Amino acid sequence: MQKLFDISVIKTLKDGITKGRWSLEDLDEPPPGWTECVLNTKGNPAFPQGYQGVKYQNLARVEEPKPLEEKVELTNPKDLPPDF
Repeated sequence: MQKLFDISVIKTLKDGITKGRWSLEDLDEPPPGWTECVLNTKGNPAFPQGYQGVKYQNLARVEEPKPLEEKVELTNPKDLPPDF
């Protein structure tokens, strides 16, 4: 299963900060659409327990995950046919 946000999203946000398009503090505040979605669930009979989705976080503050090291499994000699 693929993650919702991969490393490219984090790099894009940090690149926008470097270019001055937004500040790190600007990204700390949830976007208006997200806030509206959360507020619409309060008191809504379709959502008796309120909003239960993903908690908002500034992805530009998240540490970039280390790239996964590729591992290759060597063939075990026991797996080869006896004549090999």
